[in-house]
Amino acid sequence: MSAPTPTTRSGGPSRPDDSMLLLRNLVEDSLDEGYARAAARRAAGEPASRSAVLVLSIGLLLVGLLLATAFAQTRQRAGSAAEARDALVAEVEQRSAANDKAQAQLDRQRASVQRAQRQVLALSGAGTELADRLARLEAATGAAPVTGPGMVVRLTDAAGDGSGSDVDPRTDVDTDGRVTDRDLQTVVNEIWAAGAEAVAVNGQRLTALSAIRSAGNAVLVDFRPLTPPYEIEAVGDPKKLRETFVGGFGGSYLQVLQGYGITYAVEDSDRLQLAASAGVRLRYAAEPQPAETRSNGT
Repeated sequence: MSAPTPTTRSGGPSRPDDSMLLLRNLVEDSLDEGYARAAARRAAGEPASRSAVLVLSIGLLLVGLLLATAFAQTRQRAGSAAEARDALVAEVEQRSAANDKAQAQLDRQRASVQRAQRQVLALSGAGTELADRLARLEAATGAAPVTGPGMVVRLTDAAGDGSGSDVDPRTDVDTDGRVTDRDLQTVVNEIWAAGAEAVAVNGQRLTALSAIRSAGNAVLVDFRPLTPPYEIEAVGDPKKLRETFVGGFGGSYLQVLQGYGITYAVEDSDRLQLAASAGVRLRYAAEPQPAETRSNGT
C-alpha cells in the first residue's frame, strides 16, 4: 500500500521543499521588501518624500553647526592659551629682573658690611688675625667673593633639533644632545676633586649646600634657572687644575659628551672673579674668648 501524497491547504499537492521555505525565499527572492518597494518607486518616477528631504537637510544643518561651533571653540581656546603663556612669560621676566635687582642690592650691602668689619678688626693685632681667618672661611664657604687665577670649562648643547636615534647611556633614552643637570654635577664634582678653591656655574657660586637640579629641560642651580651655554669657573692653580681634571675622569666624561654632539672647551684664566653666594646665611656666631679664659675651662 503506497503512502499518501502530501497536500496543501488548498488541496493541491505540496512541494518537496516546503519545509525549507526560508532558504527558498533567500535564494529565489534575495531583495528585501523595503528595497523592492523603493526600487519600484524609482522605476515609476515617484519623487522622493518631502519629509525625507527635510530630515536630511536638518541633519546636514546640525552637522555644519556642530563643526562651526567646534572650530570657534578651538580658536578661542588657542587664543586663550597663547594669552596665558604670554602673561606667564612676562611675569617670569619681571620677577627675574626683580630678583637680579635684589641680588645686586644684596651684594652692595654685603660689601659695605665687609668693609666695616675690616675697618673695625684692623684696629688691633688680634682683630687683624681674626679678619684674615674670617676671610679664608668666607672664601671657602662662598659667603664672600673670590678673585684669582683658575680654569674655565664651557659646555654647549649639540647643534640641530637633537632628533638622533642613538641611545644615551646616561639616561637609557634617546639623546637630544642637551647638557643635563647630571652632566654639570659630574663635571663640577671632578673640578672640586682636582683642587678647586671656589666654583661657579654661569655666575652662580656653589657652596656645600648648593644643588644642581633640573625642571623639565631647564637646569637649576640653587633654584635659579640657567641658560646654555654653561660656563664653569674654578679658582685655583690653573696648571694643577687643568692637568688633574683633563687627565682624570673629568676629561674622559667630556669626550663621552662630545660623542653626542655636545661641544666643550677647557681654558686657563689669569684672573677670575666669583661673586658670593646668595644662599649663604649666618646662623650663629660666638665671640672668641681670651687665651687665659679658655685655658681655665671657663
